[in-house]
Amino acid sequence: MNNSYLPGAVWTYTDFFAVFVGGLLGSVFALTIGVALNGGNELEGVTLLAVSSAGQAITQVAMLGYMSRTRGTSSWDIDFGFRFQPSDWLGLLYGIGLQIAVIVLIQLPLFWLLNIEDPPVQDVAEIAGEASSPVARIVVFLVVVVVAPVTEELVYRGVLLSRLRRGLSPHVAVAVAAFVFSGIHLLDPDTIFIVPGLFVIGLVLGYQALHTGRIGLAITTHAGVNFLAAVALLAGLDV
Repeated sequence: MNNSYLPGAVWTYTDFFAVFVGGLLGSVFALTIGVALNGGNELEGVTLLAVSSAGQAITQVAMLGYMSRTRGTSSWDIDFGFRFQPSDWLGLLYGIGLQIAVIVLIQLPLFWLLNIEDPPVQDVAEIAGEASSPVARIVVFLVVVVVAPVTEELVYRGVLLSRLRRGLSPHVAVAVAAFVFSGIHLLDPDTIFIVPGLFVIGLVLGYQALHTGRIGLAITTHAGVNFLAAVALLAGLDV
């Protein structure tokens, strides 16, 4: 494991907070514009997911780009570890296997221990269940499998983990980043029962980033995790 993770990164906890909050504000702004263009009517279903996700992702990527250009090196590789190698595509398989392991070893036993027969349905699961047209299904798939893994790894492993690693040991830094990553999902209260699994997934992604010194493998592994979830959601299954 690398003794120094992203040594060229200069990000602070304030930067992480700013990018996170900026993404939320970008999502709200995009939804506001969407409602205005929709004649004042609220957006629903896949349209709501697409507009919200696009607003969040565009804002966060723009902020990261500005940070890199003004205070970084203008290299997303050096600043955020955003680099891929051909072998990173194996991460898709790693992610699928990781998702299966989390479901079998953590999620299902937790439901059994707590006697939960009908777990709450996440917002994205409800939206995916409503995606009946091919276009709607493609949008859900792109948001869940492409947009979310890229933006979340840039923020949590590219910014937050690099700052944590400058002051903490590798194991503690990975654990704290995983805790924040999983805990923030509680913005949707219906995710409460999957937070333990998300924490484990965050640990794996963090160790991948530290081991490789970049976030390419973590992105594809994250995509693999979400791929299996997206397929299950679009098929009407609970995950």
